[in-house]
Amino acid sequence: MAKWGEGDPRWIVEERPDATNVNNWHWTEKNADNWSKAKIKELFVDMIVEDKNAMVVIEEVEKCDGEARVNNRKGKVICFYEWELALKWKGHLNGNENEVKGKIEIPNFSEEHEDMKDVDIDVSVSTKGTESTVLKEFMRKGAGA
Repeated sequence: MAKWGEGDPRWIVEERPDATNVNNWHWTEKNADNWSKAKIKELFVDMIVEDKNAMVVIEEVEKCDGEARVNNRKGKVICFYEWELALKWKGHLNGNENEVKGKIEIPNFSEEHEDMKDVDIDVSVSTKGTESTVLKEFMRKGAGA
């Protein structure tokens, strides 16, 4: 432990009567939940996924539970987030007007995933038929993946 006057010169809180966190040297944390939820909705709602065989539109973010925090320590920004997402979608095969509806569930979307291939994504359909199977695979492995 440093003696008075021998500490890090950036740590000047004791010398300041207002105790200001100069240059964000000390740990700060801000709640980013509302901003993140709005950004997730902005990114996903009305998103169109298509290729030569199919077209799918994300209709709504049905579920967005979790948290997001932005921390600052010694001038470094550190982001933490963990979301449980559910997205409703509808689509059809090109040349076929039978509409298929489904859902995408992401049970653990967080900053821990360095590669998107590590994220668990469950795709389900609520409509029966051969179009449903094709669109489900399109969302799981095709352009929608």
